[in-house]
Amino acid sequence: MDANVDGPMPSWACKRFGEDVVGLRLAIQMALLDTESAMLESQAAGRSKHKFTAGAARMTNQYERIAEHVLDLGIPGTELVKPGTFYELVLVHNAILCPYRVDSVEGFEPDDKWPKKLSLVMRELFALTDAPTPRWVADPLVDVEVPELLLRPSLADLAQRDPRPGLVLIPYEMNMSGLQRAWWGQANLLDEAGHLQWVTEKSLLTTGAESRVYAVPNQRAGDNFASGDLPEVALSTRSEAARAAGTPPQSETEYEAFVNAAEDNEH
Repeated sequence: MDANVDGPMPSWACKRFGEDVVGLRLAIQMALLDTESAMLESQAAGRSKHKFTAGAARMTNQYERIAEHVLDLGIPGTELVKPGTFYELVLVHNAILCPYRVDSVEGFEPDDKWPKKLSLVMRELFALTDAPTPRWVADPLVDVEVPELLLRPSLADLAQRDPRPGLVLIPYEMNMSGLQRAWWGQANLLDEAGHLQWVTEKSLLTTGAESRVYAVPNQRAGDNFASGDLPEVALSTRSEAARAAGTPPQSETEYEAFVNAAEDNEH
């Protein structure tokens, strides 16, 4: 496979993933492009003005495609983690890979806050993993007891491992125009409101159309999941002011509302 991977490999990723870092970065790129294809193709096949099909396809494929491409690398010790919700996460080099969508704001990196309501599943994932630096940067209030977060059985076993697994976040921008940008890095959860402290650089995985990944030349056309032309999806025009403010096109508002409602409803 060939991809735009000529940029410098982040030092934190080299340290964590070793000689497999290049293959892992490419696998995640491919997975996100497969997710884009699944989202747009599902919307086209659904033949509906509503964006529910696209939202559901993106939510499920973001996990399934990353797991698929990483497992295909055959790295020893790779396994699937079942958090007890509708998706599975892949663990490689003792790090759980966790993708999530962020709002597109031109020229800006992901915010230092979880982009939506922090689900119980994500709170537990942050709690069980080995953070590179202390999670709580402020001293606890005197005489205030912080309730212990009890992990569900499917995650409690991971917390008993030595060393404990790490958590690698994969924030990405994707809307009905397709995949825009994606990053990866590690962060600590600072509070229940979802504030994050990034302890590694937020390293770019893709930068839009320039980072498109292509199949090897001898691969038969039509065999790849992401092969073929992407469907055209009509988008409403936006004013310059709306673009600067990051306001989504009108055609995407229903899609965004559906996605946010579904993802906020995790238990």
